[in-house]
Amino acid sequence: MTRRTMGLISIVLVLVVGFGALIAVPAARADTTAPVSAEEKAATNAKLATLKTVGQQVCEAARAVQEKVKAAKVAGKDLVSFKAGIATALKGGRNLRFNVARMRKPQLTAAERTGLKGVEVRTRELKKQLKAKIDAKAPQAEIDVLKGQLKTVIAKREALVKAFRARARAQFLARLDNLIAGATRELTALNGLLATLP
Repeated sequence: MTRRTMGLISIVLVLVVGFGALIAVPAARADTTAPVSAEEKAATNAKLATLKTVGQQVCEAARAVQEKVKAAKVAGKDLVSFKAGIATALKGGRNLRFNVARMRKPQLTAAERTGLKGVEVRTRELKKQLKAKIDAKAPQAEIDVLKGQLKTVIAKREALVKAFRARARAQFLARLDNLIAGATRELTALNGLLATLP
């Protein structure tokens, strides 16, 4: 089995694992969870199924090309003019693996990190203040004011986490579309090579 074939098989496995982690992505250790809708799950599963199918077709086409090349060599046929096509196919498989590696871990942007860090610092401060007020048996009005501020800050934090998850999912699906397109191009190239090999 060629490196290209192994790479294409690994694409599907990595994507399944990657999406599983993305469903509950921990945005900077966020405590909140943002459930994925049934529609999003269905759309992603359909894309993964498509990629798996195309990947299997690529593996089959690669094996067919490999067998045809071996048979041509045994028959003493000249394959010099096909070296570039075979090399391109191998390179395409490696590029697909590199693209999968890039999409495994969604990252916070600098602005998101700064915003989330600021909110978390403010949350800790308010919790400490609230605990101190409660321990000191401060008037209920003062405690209620701090509780309201804390609730607002927590809501802001949840909004930041939700925005990150939405961006990460959209990015994942877009990259998944790119991988499907790349695997489809790989399949077309292999089928073309298969048809022209002597």
